[in-house]
Amino acid sequence: MNKFNTLLNTRKVSAAMALAATSLLASNIATARDITFTAEQTYPESITWSAHQHRFMVGSVRHGTIGKVTPQGNYTPFIHDDRLVSTLGLLVDDQRNVLWVTNSDPGAGERTSEATHGKLAAVATYDATTGKPLAYYDLSSIDPGAHLANDLALDANGNAYVTDSFSPVVYRIDAKGQASIFAQDPRFKTGDGFNLNGIAFHHDGYLLIGNYNSGDLFRVDIHDPTKIALVKLPEPLKGADGFDLIDGKHLVVVQNAGVDRTVELVSNDGWQTAAIVRTEKSEQSMPTAAVSKDGHVYVLNSRIDTLFKSGSPKIDQYILQQF
Repeated sequence: MNKFNTLLNTRKVSAAMALAATSLLASNIATARDITFTAEQTYPESITWSAHQHRFMVGSVRHGTIGKVTPQGNYTPFIHDDRLVSTLGLLVDDQRNVLWVTNSDPGAGERTSEATHGKLAAVATYDATTGKPLAYYDLSSIDPGAHLANDLALDANGNAYVTDSFSPVVYRIDAKGQASIFAQDPRFKTGDGFNLNGIAFHHDGYLLIGNYNSGDLFRVDIHDPTKIALVKLPEPLKGADGFDLIDGKHLVVVQNAGVDRTVELVSNDGWQTAAIVRTEKSEQSMPTAAVSKDGHVYVLNSRIDTLFKSGSPKIDQYILQQF
């Protein structure tokens, strides 16, 4: 009898373990090509890759921090700065050893406040190796109204360009540290909520900038920012978030807002027009950013929708999905 009970219990345990393994497999849909990391309710919105340090760096909408992720998926905290509410755009400049970070308050951070919610647009720079603060730029003081500094790009001379999702402007922080409004256009804000978002610098002297709300893609001349042209697309890229310009002709665009996919655009006419040549659905919700590493593109599945949705289980594990 005891032997029968032992066997029965063993079978029950085995069945329970098999069920648990099946549930785990169903919930963890990362492939062997992907990188999975754990960071307690961090909700990273953006990602950058340091070839010099051989590390990804990720921000945090909730904590306002920056962490590093190894290619094996090991996460370690890197920067904690009380001025940072939600860290959105990240860009590491390996040549100058500087990490650029946009600081905003979309309302879900631990340090969100009435004074900063929907009003904060700032950029902080740090020593990319030590995390030592270098400079802080309050962009919201330049232009009155609602603000959310989102993404940023650097040109060949080290000038930074920053999109504002709540105001129809692109800021410029020059190599001497002077901040100003670089470009402004009514088409940059086409409705409530998020507008300007992803941005990339093209070596031929212009910026490619996306409007999250309208799905438009703009080409803005670096030398004359009044020259703003719409790139002709086969369809609006609604929910266009992070950009990764692989080379002069190939741009990876991450879409969320229910679309939840990554597309590769190709242009053969200097980004007057572009075609979609590849698409891939997101493995998890809210893909927000993409970055190139060693010839591969990795897309960050941020899961931010679960942060903003009341009553939703909060997330500790995130996937860098290879595109």
